[in-house]
Amino acid sequence: MSTLLPLRARLVLPLILMALSACSTQIELRTAAQQEQFAQEAASQGDWERAMRSYAAAADNAELGHGDGAWQAHLHHQAGRAASGACRYDAAEFHFRQAIALAKKSGQSSALSDKALESLQAGKPCGVPR
Repeated sequence: MSTLLPLRARLVLPLILMALSACSTQIELRTAAQQEQFAQEAASQGDWERAMRSYAAAADNAELGHGDGAWQAHLHHQAGRAASGACRYDAAEFHFRQAIALAKKSGQSSALSDKALESLQAGKPCGVPR
């Protein structure tokens, strides 16, 4: 009888861990969507620093939640645009490169991020690339 409890515990523990993992994944994806909304609001108000941070946080949460690669690419592209608007070229370059890699990995076009990165590297002044 004493071996029954450890055997039962060994069978139940992985199920509990899988359930917790699935739950945390959904929370991370919902958080990413909420952060994207915050970022959109900040961008509409011209607060590029806040928009950049919110888009970057959304991208991080989407990655942790195993979100769609195209969505992650979009979030990084938007973070790059916001970083460019805030004259944070190092951050903009990082996010555009991430967007390009994720777009290619998910089979999507990276043309917008490619163009934005080229414009950034050409030394364009601060501003949000179209």
